[in-house]
Amino acid sequence: MPADEKDSAATNRLLDLLRSQQTGKSTTEGNASGTIDNSAPREEPKVFEEDLELPEPTPSVVSSSIVPDVFVEEEATKEKTSKPISSDEIRAKLGSLGIKKPAEEQTSTPAPSDEEKAPKGTAAALMDMTPGPDTTAALRPAADPKEITPPAETDKTAEEGLIGNIDPSYFQVHQEVAAPNKFIDLLYEFRNWAFGVQRKITVQCTADSVRIMKMKSIGDRNFVESMDEYRLPYEVGDQKITHRDDLLAHILDTFDPKLWKKDTMFRMYSSQIETITKVFKAPPVKGKEIDDLITWTAKKNLPFSSENINIDHKILDSEKGELKRTIIIGVGNNETISHILELFKKRKFDLQNVTTIPFLDWQSFQHCYPDRQRGCVAIVHVNRNETTITMVKSGRLEFNREMAVGVKDYHKALVQRVMVGNDAVNITETMATSYLMEYGIPLDTDKDIPDTGISLYKISIFLRPVIERMTSEINRSLDYFKKQVADVECQEIYFTGLGAAIPNLIEVFQTQLGRPTEHLNLLRQGDFEFPEDTPVDHQLIPIFTTNFSLAFKTSDGINLLPPARKQHFQYRIFNKLVLFLAAILLPLYLLLGYFRYLEEGYMEESVVNMRKQWEKLSEQSQEYFVMLDDLEFLGNYWGYLSNDRINSENQIKLLKLISSEIPDNIKITSLIFKPASSQDDRQVIKQDSHVDGIIMSGLVNARAGIADIQLTNFRMRLESLNLFTNIKSEAKGNPPDDDRHLLFTLQLEVAVR
Repeated sequence: MPADEKDSAATNRLLDLLRSQQTGKSTTEGNASGTIDNSAPREEPKVFEEDLELPEPTPSVVSSSIVPDVFVEEEATKEKTSKPISSDEIRAKLGSLGIKKPAEEQTSTPAPSDEEKAPKGTAAALMDMTPGPDTTAALRPAADPKEITPPAETDKTAEEGLIGNIDPSYFQVHQEVAAPNKFIDLLYEFRNWAFGVQRKITVQCTADSVRIMKMKSIGDRNFVESMDEYRLPYEVGDQKITHRDDLLAHILDTFDPKLWKKDTMFRMYSSQIETITKVFKAPPVKGKEIDDLITWTAKKNLPFSSENINIDHKILDSEKGELKRTIIIGVGNNETISHILELFKKRKFDLQNVTTIPFLDWQSFQHCYPDRQRGCVAIVHVNRNETTITMVKSGRLEFNREMAVGVKDYHKALVQRVMVGNDAVNITETMATSYLMEYGIPLDTDKDIPDTGISLYKISIFLRPVIERMTSEINRSLDYFKKQVADVECQEIYFTGLGAAIPNLIEVFQTQLGRPTEHLNLLRQGDFEFPEDTPVDHQLIPIFTTNFSLAFKTSDGINLLPPARKQHFQYRIFNKLVLFLAAILLPLYLLLGYFRYLEEGYMEESVVNMRKQWEKLSEQSQEYFVMLDDLEFLGNYWGYLSNDRINSENQIKLLKLISSEIPDNIKITSLIFKPASSQDDRQVIKQDSHVDGIIMSGLVNARAGIADIQLTNFRMRLESLNLFTNIKSEAKGNPPDDDRHLLFTLQLEVAVR
């Protein structure tokens, strides 16, 4: 038998054995030549066992501690080449379904046509792959020309039903979300201005790519302006960037300083930053005891040095009937954080937040699913090199674990040497990534990949060990959590991250895990808006899930930046308020100062006029007015002591004033001061009832008819002085044998009115 026929027969026997193990049924062997009989039922081409190279699952032991296993990320291969993928290129390749289409419209939408089902290639370009300069060439196998001749190029890249697109209904807005309120939006706009978050840039760094999402705040929502990915190695002109720090620095240099350096919030997650999330129950202690407990727990079992770390925590309220409180701790290696922070400082950008994946996933679930906070759910975040599982019970983060399996394992599983008829095809990493994002985990295994003839059944066989490995790890985490928390069963599983963009992954794991499984929808509450004229590729949403999560305000609950840096942003609102008040008070102060200046000028002018009038008065008139002013001023001191100098001066001034008002035909024979204290020696007189009195006796040198008139005029002149509150007159009549004199007595109560 020829060697080719022996190879084909061995391949057929191997695949028959694998198929029988899967279905439990025996299969017939293929013909000896390995050729396919068109009349007989189709059998898939076989592969040598040594060429299959199925990766063995790496055991990951669940420790007794809640501290997750840490996986050190592999560096990107340096032989890859890449070109920048701009937002315009992404939008040019987006699908035809919008995000905010209501549920009834989705259900009534007719089945997609052949053109809509054809692969667009956008998500494949955004995955961790290395696309070639020609998209068509990327789909062709890198086979030995001696072994196989590449088929002719065709415009149709896939047959109907081959591509497992993500169901857009996963990413609809929840129907119970209230419509935006203009008044509430105005308050949010003021808050955004106060905290300097009118624009947002979220950064997600992996081993070989940087994903940037730019947003503008509109009320409590975010208008997504662009979603871009930059992959290593990145070509800039004749230069090639091979390190992600240099790539991040180059991206920051491209930002418009006039637009993005003012009131822009930068938040970031990077796999380069060493972080860990811990959850534990704490007794009801406060103050220094709880701080010491948090510090001790944070430093325990760290995969990096505990000498130079940043710690932040969030304390949850105790559950009903429980005394212990749940505390979530985030720990970060300050050396790696400071290195990233320095990149932003050099370009005068303010990095405001660095957090952890479990905390982001938990906060995103709390925010986007307020109607599903009962029961227990698991959030599986599939990254390139690792997978993080987060357990949430009754809306509370209870457990998290990191597993050393990720999207790269799916890529590696597809890098195989495959027999297509009598020819061998080498599936390269570029082809593997393209197939994975176009076909995902094939559900219809009876068809072949166009242009290559590779059976989708073989693709499913290659991916099966990775799926079983991840299924095993997820089940082990669920079983461990069930042992830790009694009588709790995981009810739902949400997939997110880079791996969630693989078509049919949700459907496959729903079958494998035996639980309801769906995508974690971060658009559910309507927090993000997209251009109405630009449809959105739903396969991009899981890829940029970390960027979406960082845009939520709740993501600042755990911030691993140094404390001094966090305080710079915490007190920013006070600086804004000072500026706001200064903008209002400064013009008011200047206006009041101007009016005071005018008033001062008017008063100075009045003083000058009064001084001129004063100088025109005679000396006697000036003395008279001075006495009035002095009496009014010194009247407040009357009645303290009879021998007081001030009281004596008042009496002298009062005598001078009265004497100046006495006409020539009236003679004073007696004037007696009667202090108020003499009214009742046994009682202290209050200030408001303290009234001094003067008893004045005299005579009027005139006949009886005229004397009464002159006495009345004298009394009226005394009343006009405003020094006496009450004046009582008593006429005693003429002296005996004298009709030219009228005797009188006046009682005056002295008080300045």
